[in-house]
Amino acid sequence: MAESFSKQDVRSLMKFQFLQGKKPPDMFRELQQVLGKCAPTEQTVRKWYRLFAEGRESVEDNDRSGRPMTATNETVVKKVQELLDDDRRRTCEELAEDVGVSVGSVHTILTERLHLQKKFCKWVPHLLTGEQKMQRTVASSSHLRRFHREGEDFLSRIVAGDETWVYSWDPETKAQSAEWLPAHSPRPQKAIRKQGAMKIMHVMFFDSQGILLNWAVPQGTTVNGDYYRWILQEKLRPAIRKKRPDLLESGVILLHDNAPAHRKHNVVELLSKWGWEVLQHPAYSPDLSPCDFFLFPSVKKHLRGIRFDSVEHIEAACNQAVRQTDASGVSSGIRGLVNRWQKCKDIGGEYVE
Repeated sequence: MAESFSKQDVRSLMKFQFLQGKKPPDMFRELQQVLGKCAPTEQTVRKWYRLFAEGRESVEDNDRSGRPMTATNETVVKKVQELLDDDRRRTCEELAEDVGVSVGSVHTILTERLHLQKKFCKWVPHLLTGEQKMQRTVASSSHLRRFHREGEDFLSRIVAGDETWVYSWDPETKAQSAEWLPAHSPRPQKAIRKQGAMKIMHVMFFDSQGILLNWAVPQGTTVNGDYYRWILQEKLRPAIRKKRPDLLESGVILLHDNAPAHRKHNVVELLSKWGWEVLQHPAYSPDLSPCDFFLFPSVKKHLRGIRFDSVEHIEAACNQAVRQTDASGVSSGIRGLVNRWQKCKDIGGEYVE
């Protein structure tokens, strides 16, 4: 349905919202809800809001006189350069609309005429020491050898789990902050913006077949060793028994990080009693945790840029996002470990992007 909307249809919707007195963030959010992936970018929404505020009535493209401009036209190249000088985060679609040529022509200008490429801000969770890099290399090498011995049976037994905060508002992603820059230039830096004040913690576990557990921690509850043990015993193990009974027989390989709650003696004793193996996970290594490099980003991409006004709304939206992620398939999260172990080994324990 959304695919059938023309540019003029979308602009008419923006004009209607403008006349209702709505601001660009509200307009953008509502268009996303209605049009999904077909919604215009927030920058486009702001552009048309400004035009309407300046008195523009028409939602049609401006008339263009003379011969059509092409990517070989120096005037077009200069115009693209000027637009990028003003805002290097512009997308090919936005540049094409402003200049009046095709998206493909804009991409040709950017890459072949201006010799630019889009670079993302680089973020690392920790400045690794030499010893920590060595530990990451050793662990990755060990896991790779085991995978080569046991193959898919090894991966199919891995259950990855962790806790994450879900906020009432999350800022834009790294991809949204990308800019067109010369190929030789360094990555741009960006200050971290605060997330929403309201938040709720979710504990999630999954394997190569799907989500096993998504548990919202009650407000005011601390996930210490005792509570984590309760989750394992009262929530995760019953979920595995119900969804993956064969996994309990073949033997669970639990992959979680080195948080104090995960290492508490009563947790270790419980896992030993069940015969569950804990896969070695180096310190400061979210890039080697499927929850951090796959599950949580996959879930939260459905929530970014949306503001929630209550804990109940946050939880409901998160649960829906988890269902969407599960329905789209999560096997690549566990299987992605093999490539990450290999890359970590090849680059001497540095972080894997």
